[in-house]
Amino acid sequence: MPAAELAFEYLAAALESTRGTAITAPTHYLPLMGTVTPSRTKFRPEEARGTKFSQYRAKTTRATSTWTAEGGADPNYLPLLLNMVVKGVTTPTTPSTAVLSRLWTFTPTAASDDIKSATMWFGDPNVQIFRSAYGMAQTLTIESDAGSEDGVTMSIEGIGAFPTTVSAPTLPAQSIGSLLTPGSMQLWIDTASAIGTTAITGRFISTSIEIPTGVTPKYYANGPTGGLGFTKTGVGKIAAKADITVELNDVSVAAEYAQYAADTTIKMRIRLNGDLIETISSTDFYNYIELDIYGQLSDFSWEEVEGVNRAMKFSLESIYDSTLAAPFSIKVQNANTTL
Repeated sequence: MPAAELAFEYLAAALESTRGTAITAPTHYLPLMGTVTPSRTKFRPEEARGTKFSQYRAKTTRATSTWTAEGGADPNYLPLLLNMVVKGVTTPTTPSTAVLSRLWTFTPTAASDDIKSATMWFGDPNVQIFRSAYGMAQTLTIESDAGSEDGVTMSIEGIGAFPTTVSAPTLPAQSIGSLLTPGSMQLWIDTASAIGTTAITGRFISTSIEIPTGVTPKYYANGPTGGLGFTKTGVGKIAAKADITVELNDVSVAAEYAQYAADTTIKMRIRLNGDLIETISSTDFYNYIELDIYGQLSDFSWEEVEGVNRAMKFSLESIYDSTLAAPFSIKVQNANTTL
């Protein structure tokens, strides 16, 4: 009898047309390590039975799941996940003069719950595959540190319906994208100028980006055969957050520290670069992830650079920008014309 092997496990997904209605076959075979974990909440009442035993009965009151995925921040698969985190986008644009390059833009909608749900598959196909419908993302995190030997990484977590056991589905081919390197990332911080004007060079060390969805499960009474999972979700207020670490020198004291001390509202662009896609008319088009975020620097802390130099770490929590009509926007450039 075969045992479930970690080496053979996979995580797959397909965006749902209707939230909670399971898709029969996955559209994306994710190159990420992850799990779908069932959860059954028990009600165990305290009872007076004349004994020292604390429990005599138990009843399941909720049956749901949680799921996680993590790995390299792949620009080919991130657009799928951003459909679940920021908003539904199915078509990219072509940057000016580009031929192969495509730009996917995700800007949250102010007054609409338009993120997508997904059906998730997990397991070792030689033993058992578990399928969970109504997968809703709750937090996406992207991290990059030029001081480490790792590449740019991402992780995502969410909730879903209680998993069912299914036959192993036919998986689509994987379309692995470019690995992004922290040493190639870029940072711009502007005030009066347009975002992406003033580059911070030679002292940008690390960043961590966190985007919550505000998704909250809602439970309703559905009769004796209605199931024990959530049947709807609500959405709360959200703010993206970006941490940056920059080396301390006379330029940074005059710029970032001064902006922090003066509560200056800034426009920050963080771009995490990967491999070159093409060069057209002397313009290079790279695979990248790019965050535009607006707000004020906060949460100051001292950091070190290789134990020999001083650095400063700041956080920026997004606030609404009237020009963008949103507090943040995240873009992904790759060579894919479809999700």
